[in-house]
Amino acid sequence: MGKAALRSTGDDVTIITYLSMVAHCLEALRQVPELRADLIDLRWLDRASLDWDTIEASVKKTNRVLIVEQGAVGTSYGGWLADEIQRRLFDWLDAPIERVTGRVASPSISKVLERAAIARTEEVVTALKSFVRP
Repeated sequence: MGKAALRSTGDDVTIITYLSMVAHCLEALRQVPELRADLIDLRWLDRASLDWDTIEASVKKTNRVLIVEQGAVGTSYGGWLADEIQRRLFDWLDAPIERVTGRVASPSISKVLERAAIARTEEVVTALKSFVRP
């Protein structure tokens, strides 16, 4: 309880995610093989149980953060998490914290509208490509 899982390791970027987006992030990393990332599956979203030791060690190693969530940007956990990482680990960040989220829309019964609202592998791939160093 209260321990994050490191699903992949690398030195280029720290990806922080949870729930269904873990699989999307793993698939995105397979599609961008030139990027090596620490992929942290938070597993626990309770703020008191967040595994700051794992997050801190990874951010100090990679100096870059991508938070990946499925839900809409305005209702996400990631805004708080980005703020907290910025506050705690500012001296180790070499770039602004990036985020992948769903769009500002409500998920619905329509598959087309649902896909428009929810982030998936394609959005993660696009974000990861921005971290590839020339």
